[in-house]
Amino acid sequence: MHIPDGYLAPAVSLALAIPTVPVWGLATQRVKKVLNNRTVPLLAIFSALSFTIMMFNIPVPGGTTAHGVGGTLIAVVLGPWAAVIAVSTALILQALFFGDGGILAIFANCLNMGVILPFVGYGTYRLVAAGAPTLSTRRAVAAGIGAYVGISVSALAVGIELGIEPILFSQNGHALYSPYGLTEAIPAMLAAHLFGASIVEGLITGLGVAYLQRRHPEYLTGLRGIFAPEQAVQGRPAQRPLWQVVLVTVAAAVLVLGAVGLVEGGGNPGRMFGVDWSRVDWPSVASMLLITAIAGLVLVPAASLLLPRPIKRIGTAFVALAVVAPLGLVAPGFAYGEGGTTSVEAAFGYVPAGLQSLSGIFAAPLSGYNVPLPFFSGANAPLWHAGIGYEICGVLGILAVGGITYLLARLLRNGSTRSRAASDLGT
Repeated sequence: MHIPDGYLAPAVSLALAIPTVPVWGLATQRVKKVLNNRTVPLLAIFSALSFTIMMFNIPVPGGTTAHGVGGTLIAVVLGPWAAVIAVSTALILQALFFGDGGILAIFANCLNMGVILPFVGYGTYRLVAAGAPTLSTRRAVAAGIGAYVGISVSALAVGIELGIEPILFSQNGHALYSPYGLTEAIPAMLAAHLFGASIVEGLITGLGVAYLQRRHPEYLTGLRGIFAPEQAVQGRPAQRPLWQVVLVTVAAAVLVLGAVGLVEGGGNPGRMFGVDWSRVDWPSVASMLLITAIAGLVLVPAASLLLPRPIKRIGTAFVALAVVAPLGLVAPGFAYGEGGTTSVEAAFGYVPAGLQSLSGIFAAPLSGYNVPLPFFSGANAPLWHAGIGYEICGVLGILAVGGITYLLARLLRNGSTRSRAASDLGT
């Protein structure tokens, strides 16, 4: 979903700032109205959650990988304007520190995942859940459906942006930037999400709302102020234990994804999702999982002991997520369009001139979620080095995204408070 540098012409990248920047400005004004002692930390937590979700790559049809975003979940709790800020902050920091998405493509990536996704997802949620009590199962299902639609429409937008490049910018029959036309980019992006990442996004969002209904129903009412007519908790949560809901939902999702993978692989388990799984070095994967699990046995209890009480539970949960993030390294392949110049040359027999000149325009300090130390680098480094590096980057990223979003929210809240105070004095 993240578009790297070189796949969009600079003119297109900058043109996408025209719809994106005004939405950022409007979002800051709208969010100021609902920031308080509860919503400021929640905005930071959800921004960090979005970053974490995007670290988990899964195999999808076409032999590539994709990931969820979490934008609709944030919109359901805090409203779509807050989701714009939370997801955009995570995306910008991903590009700056981890090279996930291009610097020139920031406006495009924020438009697709930080604007289109939460507004479409939230609009669909409101449509499906219309009139349903806040704590009803229908609300959780509606959130999952909204998330599925939201990220799918976002994927369509990416396909269109990549697909029009060869039409707009070509020379001597060769594309200057993305060589993937509309007939290639749109089906590839939609297939990867409709039958893969969108299912995961819907699952995360539906279960997230179901969890909040049972444990923190107050977060589903009275926090947003915008697009939130509910003023009190309505209805009663479903009586079925949450673990049963999670188990059944995850099992159903695994069965659906497994069926899609088998169809894509022609019924051959070794070719699920069109991927040659024999290319995976399973002994190395086993050692990576073992060593990262040992690291988790140290990091998670340490977080529980050392973190201050107000953030102990949520902080420990995020550390646990960072510990299991290396599972995303197991799937072979790379995200569509993110294989670099080598994959493009293999597919088309040439490398577009613009892609060559722009693909290395910026070097992120932790590019690819790799720690720039000799121990973690090198073509022959064991896979578990990458796994440990991924965990370290995950923890650093969670801290950076959560911390910066928290500071930004505090600044917005303080600015809003001063403005109201000045207005009161003036009257």
